[in-house]
Amino acid sequence: MKCASRSFAATFASNATLTALVAAALSWSSASAIAAASTAINTATNTTTNAKHFAWPASFVVLGDGYPHAGDVCRRLGESSATANYLDHTAMLVGCPGLRNSADVHAILDHRRARVVGETDGVTLISIATEGGPAADDRSWPAQTPDKDMYFSTTGTLPCERGGGKTKTMCKYGVVRHGNHSASVVIYWPDGNTRVILFNAHGRVLGAAMKAGDRPMPGNTLTRNNAGINLISIGDERYEIEDAVLSGR
Repeated sequence: MKCASRSFAATFASNATLTALVAAALSWSSASAIAAASTAINTATNTTTNAKHFAWPASFVVLGDGYPHAGDVCRRLGESSATANYLDHTAMLVGCPGLRNSADVHAILDHRRARVVGETDGVTLISIATEGGPAADDRSWPAQTPDKDMYFSTTGTLPCERGGGKTKTMCKYGVVRHGNHSASVVIYWPDGNTRVILFNAHGRVLGAAMKAGDRPMPGNTLTRNNAGINLISIGDERYEIEDAVLSGR
């Protein structure tokens, strides 16, 4: 009987020890998981904070105050020693602070015809196609375009906004070149509305109309050129049209 009691006591002690070990392991595992999650959150937070406070190197010509929307950490980039090898008249170049696996880079790659072309000076460089063509998908033009049979020498997308900045998006466009070397840029809003901007042979804005075929009116059209990009305001509408779009180069 004494032997049985000692055996039971030993078994109980062994089970108690095993339970304590399991509890300790679970506690350690849980603590490790919490620590790992905390580290990941802190890393993501620090990455976002660092990107927002990123000091752009002098090697870049930075355009605008955010891409694709004002306040975003990525920026459109102009020509400079750091970007000369990545510029293309059929695409816009965008830079995002940090590595190519960042959330900001993926957000652009997931929603646009874009690809990473390089990394330099702490910035990931992204080329975003602005022209259509045989390789463009069926979404190159709105479902109903009254002047779709018009001949466009160049097509693509450009930044546009209206309503005092309440609506910011990318609009489809097509360029019609005229015999006197002037050009009309026909812009298509996602909701089906259109805007036509007429440029003279020297790339200067002559006026704007609501649709192709209408006579352009100078009206309340304001424009300025910043590093090869025409920043055009028509009432509460804003458009960014690159010189390369007009020249076809």
